[in-house]
This record gives sequence, C-alpha cells and structure tokens, in this order.
Amino acid sequence: MPRDGAATRIALLLDNYPAVSETFIDNQILSLIDRGLDVTILSFGRGTPDLASAHETTRRILAAAHLIRIPVPRPSAQRLLDLAYLARHPIQTLRVLARALGSGGVPAPYDFIRLVMAAVVLGPRRRFDQILCHFAPNGQFGTWLRDLRLIEGRLATFFHGYDFSERVQAQGPDLYRRLFRRGDLFIANTNYTRGRILEIGAPAERTVKLPVGLYPDRFPFRARDSGAGRAVRFLSIGRLVEKKGHIYAIEALALVRAAGIDASLGIIGEGPTRGELEAAVARLGLGDHVHLFGRRTQEEVARLADAADIFVLASTSAKSGDVEGQGLVLQEAQALGMPVIASNHNGFPEGLIDGETGLLVTERDPQALADAMIDLAQRPDRWAAMGAAGSRWVRQHFDQAYLTEQLLVLLGELPHAAVKRA
Repeated sequence: MPRDGAATRIALLLDNYPAVSETFIDNQILSLIDRGLDVTILSFGRGTPDLASAHETTRRILAAAHLIRIPVPRPSAQRLLDLAYLARHPIQTLRVLARALGSGGVPAPYDFIRLVMAAVVLGPRRRFDQILCHFAPNGQFGTWLRDLRLIEGRLATFFHGYDFSERVQAQGPDLYRRLFRRGDLFIANTNYTRGRILEIGAPAERTVKLPVGLYPDRFPFRARDSGAGRAVRFLSIGRLVEKKGHIYAIEALALVRAAGIDASLGIIGEGPTRGELEAAVARLGLGDHVHLFGRRTQEEVARLADAADIFVLASTSAKSGDVEGQGLVLQEAQALGMPVIASNHNGFPEGLIDGETGLLVTERDPQALADAMIDLAQRPDRWAAMGAAGSRWVRQHFDQAYLTEQLLVLLGELPHAAVKRA
C-alpha cells in the first residue's frame, strides 16, 4: 500500500512501448492513470519508438506516465559493442556481478548485460508499490531487477499466449522456475491459460484468472441487418501469422460461395503469411471477394468493423507451439453488435456464449467454419439478437474500469468490498 497517503506507485515492465498490437496493455495503463495512480513504464528495447503515429490513448498515457527506456543487448554479431558498454560502466558492472553472486545465482550473459544497462539507466533503487510485468519473460527479468535491488515492489506477472506456449515448447517446462519461485502473483487471462501455467509449475495459491478488457464506449453498438441486395460481409482482424488461422477463413469463404451465398471476407492485419494468403485467394478465385486490408489506423478499423455483418476468428495452434490465450478482438466485435464465429481454440470458449452471442467451430476445419458462416448468413433474423446479447455480456464482464478494480483488489490496493458490479 502507498505510504503517507501518496498515490500508489505502479511500474509496468513492457517490451518496446508503445506496441501497436497490444491495445489491451494501453487500456490497463490508462485505467490505472484515470484512478489517480502514479504510473511508470519501464520499456525494454532498442531505438526510438514511432510516436508520430501513436493513437490517442497512447498519447494520453505518455502525457501522464513516466516513460523510462532501457536498452537491450544487440544481436550476437554486434556483441563486442555490448562488451565495450560494460567496460565504459565498470562500477555498475561490478555492482551487478557482486549482487548477483550474493543472491545465489548468476544470470545468463544476455541478461547480465541487460541488468548492467538497467543499472545505468535506473540509477539508485526505484521504489514502487506494485510492479506489473506483461508477458512472462519480463516477469522473469523483473525478479532479477528486484533481487539486485534495482527496483522494489510486489511483482505480478501477466501471461498472455506465446509466453506459456511457444517459448515453453522451445526451451522446456522449467523455463520459468525462477519466476514461479520469486514472483508474488501470476495472472492468467483465461482459465485455459491458468491451467497451462499451472502445468509448468506456477503455484496454484498465487495464480489467478483476470481477463484483459476494453473501454465499452469506444465500441458503439449497432444492430446488424442483412441489407437487401448486397453480399454478407464477414470480417476478421489479426496479424497475418499462422496462429490466426486466416487461411481457414479464406478456404471457408470459398465453400460459402460454392453453396450459392453471396459473401465477402475482409482481413485487417499485416504479417509474414501475406504471400501464402494471397496465393490462396488467387487459387480459389476469390480475388473480388477477399480483401486483405493490411495494417490500418484505429479510425479505419472502426469504419470497416461498422460496415461488417459477422466477425470470424479461426485461430489455431501454430507449429511453433504459439497459441492464443483470450482473443480480446472477439469481445471487441461482440461489443460492436456483431455475431461472432470462432474456432474452439484454447480460451476462446470463455470469451463468448456459444449459440447465444456467437458460434464455436472445430479448429483447423474449413468445412465446419463454412457451415457456421452459411448458417448465420441464411438467418439474418438472428443477427440483431445475437449482437445485442454479445454487447450486453461484454459490457458486463470485460469493462476495463471494472477489471482494473478487480486487479487492485488482487494486488491488495483495494478492499474486496470496494468492487461493485453495476
């Protein structure tokens, strides 16, 4: 708890802030600021972020929070430059080494260099009431920062997706042994995520579920209707990467059109699988019916979402092991009033009401996805009721202000009785 009546001091350990694709983090930070808390962002990364294209929420955050950028080591081919960095800062290098040895362990070389860089930037110990680490690698590094007396505070780590899946598959189930031993609280965005991190050693008594949220007033509800004489407009939003399953949505649209239904699919996002998706569109003859919009501004996304009828998210488990946790975009689509169709992927069933606000289908199954798309396309009379139910449900369970109150209770900054659900 804060001392002497001062505002609670919150630090967030983040990668390369601001990150365009992580609006859920912005939502949380802004909500903490709006509650009058003293927020500091410790951002790990190299280079200067592009703030010119930052959206309004980020600009508000940067105007109110303290941003401290901490560099990270260069690629291995340039590692000699990092060794020169250590030579230029012998006091911090020796201090980090001595404290690491005194804490009973020595960090890996990469983390050792990072810790020296952090010591140079942070200076004397930074004291916070709470330290929030988004993604487990930042939580793991946070334990070193605290053990080496560079920061002080209660350490809470949020798990989101790749951190408990792809990284664990690549590096083994003991990857976060230090984090689970030294961290104070572990926060999973779904019960599915909680189960996965319990399997790799998270202590059950310190592991809780708390979803990421949204600001409902940014997602104005509109009842969907069929619009006589036009195609049914499906929409998907997500980076063009394997785990988003866009290839299955494209293949499903071909089956929908083969069934005689006039329909189109828009995909908002950019990424490495764009070439594969463009090839599939050409192979299936969907050039006039699938639109790969690429990366768009928030205003453009809002316009395209408002024009859409039904939202589709066909996520799947990638070969690397990477998976989705919650899929906040599903809640955003429901808030807007769209019926949603999603693969039965990991935590997705916790993010909609199957048969009432949307439909769940088998993962990696274009025919099952197409069947659901056809079902809703042929029954536009269901759209308004499903959309209204989804909007109500999301506003009840995923309102960021409410979730921030729940977070502060978990952190011990608010009594449980202070959290009320309207």
